Amino acid sequence: MRVLSILVGLTIFSGASAQVILTEVMFDPAGPEASDEFVEIYNLGSEPVDLSGWQVGDGTGFDNLAETPGSGLILQAQQYAVILDLDYFLDSSSTYNALIPPEALILTIEGTTLGSGGLSNSTAETVMLLNAAQDTVQRYLYSIGNTPGYSDEKIELAEDNSPANWGDSRRLHGTPGSRNTLTRPVFDLAITRFELLGTALAAGGNAPFEMVIKNLGRVVIGDFRWETFYDWNHNRLPDEDEIQGITLYSAFLQPDDSLEIAEEFRNIPFGEVPFGVAVWVNADEDSGNNVMVTSALVDNPAGVGLVINEIMFEPETGLAEWVELYNRGSEPFNLRYLFFADARDTIAVSAGDDFLEPGGFIVLGGDSAIAGQYPVAPEQLRVSPRFPALNNDVDDLRLLGPTFITYDRVNYSEDWYGREVEPGTSLEKLNPAFNGQIKQNWAASAAPGGSTPGRENSLLITALPAQGQLQITPNPFSPDGDGVDDFAAIYVQLPVETAFINLRIFDTRGRMIRRLADGEPAASRGQFVWDGKDEQGRIARIGAYVCLLEGLNAERQVHIGLKKVIILVKK
Repeated sequence: MRVLSILVGLTIFSGASAQVILTEVMFDPAGPEASDEFVEIYNLGSEPVDLSGWQVGDGTGFDNLAETPGSGLILQAQQYAVILDLDYFLDSSSTYNALIPPEALILTIEGTTLGSGGLSNSTAETVMLLNAAQDTVQRYLYSIGNTPGYSDEKIELAEDNSPANWGDSRRLHGTPGSRNTLTRPVFDLAITRFELLGTALAAGGNAPFEMVIKNLGRVVIGDFRWETFYDWNHNRLPDEDEIQGITLYSAFLQPDDSLEIAEEFRNIPFGEVPFGVAVWVNADEDSGNNVMVTSALVDNPAGVGLVINEIMFEPETGLAEWVELYNRGSEPFNLRYLFFADARDTIAVSAGDDFLEPGGFIVLGGDSAIAGQYPVAPEQLRVSPRFPALNNDVDDLRLLGPTFITYDRVNYSEDWYGREVEPGTSLEKLNPAFNGQIKQNWAASAAPGGSTPGRENSLLITALPAQGQLQITPNPFSPDGDGVDDFAAIYVQLPVETAFINLRIFDTRGRMIRRLADGEPAASRGQFVWDGKDEQGRIARIGAYVCLLEGLNAERQVHIGLKKVIILVKK
């Protein structure tokens, strides 16, 4: 009755049996020989076929096909059937359970093994398929020597069973119940090449690429679409929130023809970016070749908000060296893309995703004991066994991006302290926004413990002056060698973070007698000293002089000028 219910509305044509073909033979399985052999057949026609009374064998032994629970013996048009040993079920094998699709027909045989004692691995045998009238419908002499677990597959299903039309499967355990790996699908649009062009990718810029779309199917393909996306969840699919662009293409692509596309990702993000492309066409039979993804590091040539903010290069005996980093930017920074270097060594700051929030501090060192040696919270500490040894005299420290672009640099020397200090005193930046390569932007920490790791620096300058200032003290001064007021200290404050400075002394007749700075890089504030001498090293005459300050921009053009009278006297 179950078979009859399946046949309602169907007409079974005996002549249709000629359309049932052999498509796959697993004679040397990777699993148990006694249970894991199989033969696959396919109904190439347009009408269903009743397999009742059909047999399969190896030329010397034949077995009737038998249904499995719920399967029946009707092979629908364009349907695969997998014929398994009865022992596959008796021995509870599961090798093919997850491979056979639900739309395939699963059959077995009335005997326990295929053919006369199973299919041979050492001698080629002829697999035969007989219909209910005992007519030979199909025969195939398989070729031995396959790697265990790789079946013989038919290539062109509508062609004959000559050796040239069969080959070894490309997939372990074969393709029971589905299209063979060697069989060309009717509809198959694929991406065969995807390549990013150029090596220096910049955040906010564009990433040009080339890709090749090829028609691997048997028929002409017309309308299709291709997409660009970022595969952030690494599932190799263009999810809706990952898609960057969709392009519809309306043209005919013949079988084996290719379409080369040159395009670009726009406004690309920072970090390790998984660039992806996908192509889609209706009725595509192989979605496994529709997507390609390639990852690339995208750096930020304009720099980021991360800076070196404090350096402990000469700690007390037995204590550790360290460097404090600060995020002065407006966005969290992922430290997995950051490298720290000195003049000799380079290390990665973090092995995985590790975000430093805006306004946040971290302390980078080589010893986890730092958390006990200094007042720094453990969650602010990043320890690397390869942290470089910092020099006490001079060193060149850098923060590098994922492609080793320099974000910040400090080439300090011990005279940057600005005063005599004891070991255990750190070098602090006067403001995180200041240029770290200028000596005047750094000074010895004034904190009670000698340093401020993980918190605001003790010497922090919170604001720039609204206008430039030029102050001289003492004024008058008397460079007569008596030890009192022998030098004039000239203090400079500028309403910019960095500049170049010209500082010269003129007499009242407009003649320059001394050049104290000539295009020298300077911070927002600095200090210069005049010893009262002219360019030839002679003490200048008693009288009034003009101190002229010029602040230059990056193009060495004057953008601020200040002057002040200075009086030289003798006591």
